Amino acid sequence: MNLYVLMQYCFFGFGIYNLFFLVLRKIKALQDKVKFKEIDQAATLTIFFCGLIYLVNWSFDWLYIFINHDSENSKYIINRLNGPYGFSVYAQQLSYITSCLLFFLNFIKKNSFLRFIIGFIFLFNFEKFVIITSSFHRDYLPSSWTMYHQSYGWLIADWLIKTSIFMSFTTITYFVINKNKR
Repeated sequence: MNLYVLMQYCFFGFGIYNLFFLVLRKIKALQDKVKFKEIDQAATLTIFFCGLIYLVNWSFDWLYIFINHDSENSKYIINRLNGPYGFSVYAQQLSYITSCLLFFLNFIKKNSFLRFIIGFIFLFNFEKFVIITSSFHRDYLPSSWTMYHQSYGWLIADWLIKTSIFMSFTTITYFVINKNKR
């Protein structure tokens, strides 16, 4: 598993966490039992570090592409970036990076509406959107509509895996923060 995929799992997991956090912190019965502030501090710190790691990795990849611009892989990536759906590559990387760095600001952490929007950005994958729209665009014949049968069991398993990866990183961050406070 490469670093991009691991960080994208963390971004998606944070999107799921963010939705649950926005709902559960309003429940009066849980406010006394759960330390929402400490958990959220660990989660936002985790996603901030994930964004920084993603930014460094993305910068090194771009540097590698421009240094080795004669290689076949670099030509493929440059053609993909300049193609008709090149915006999805830029939009995906830039939205992940900027959304993560926004959690460094306290008013973003406290504003529920902005958190919801940013959490939705983490749930939305631009490259999958491009794959779906281009497949509809290229395969518009009604005779081929019955060829694909989707089941939703894999979707639940995928969401659970991504969320558990993020929550494991958040748990580590939570214990590191609390160890330093003592």
